[in-house]
Amino acid sequence: MSEQRRLDFLERYPPPEKRGMPKYARLRAALVSAIEGGYWAPGAKLPTEQELTGATPYSLGTVQRAMRALVEDGIVVRRQGSGSYVATAPRQIDNPWHLRFRTADGRGFLPVSPHVVLRERVEVRGPWSEPLGQEGDNILRVDRRIDVGDEFAVYSRFFVNADRFGSLLYRPLAELDDANFKQILLDEFDLPVTHVSQDVRMAIFPADACEAIDVEDETVGLFLQVVASAGAGDPVYYQELLIPPTERALHVSDLREASET
Repeated sequence: MSEQRRLDFLERYPPPEKRGMPKYARLRAALVSAIEGGYWAPGAKLPTEQELTGATPYSLGTVQRAMRALVEDGIVVRRQGSGSYVATAPRQIDNPWHLRFRTADGRGFLPVSPHVVLRERVEVRGPWSEPLGQEGDNILRVDRRIDVGDEFAVYSRFFVNADRFGSLLYRPLAELDDANFKQILLDEFDLPVTHVSQDVRMAIFPADACEAIDVEDETVGLFLQVVASAGAGDPVYYQELLIPPTERALHVSDLREASET
């Protein structure tokens, strides 16, 4: 790292001067600002801890603690024998319909980034059975943890008829992480979703969902049930979304508005 780049870093992203704030936290905040500001792009290799020590007024121990905090927060990843790198940004769902949480200024929506935690055939019956025509274990369930704007996570259970949409059983899980399922139905099966029914109530979350989204056991939150249909009276998927307490407003739109944004 050149001397000029060291001065650049210090001038453009100075550590905050907050009373009582630990030194490592100040350095961490400066590094986060630099990453968010594009000084280091996603995937970029970071300076070594020794180089950062030379570029800041902090000791090696303080630098090491700040870097550990970034790794623990998932902002930085370490590669054995190679160094530290800015984590690549999580992939996001394009055009989400059911998880549209307003930003603080009310002009947009927080990004949502899913990750598959379960895919299995379902034999037990439930509210999905009748609309999806369940017979035995012909129901496919895909559970995902959905991170919302790096603020909180939602637990999703998605159900389809495996006889109709069996290819979802064999897709690599990585492809389902950021998949917009309604788009798969359109692109692969020529089934545009034309009607969505949504019901919401308060519920106690089950233990597996609480663990997956890092909330306390028996958390009470919103339980959103969705039945989506293609054409008149042809249900194509059933979905449950467990939304923990949040101050963010959930925008519940009609189908036309959601499909146009």
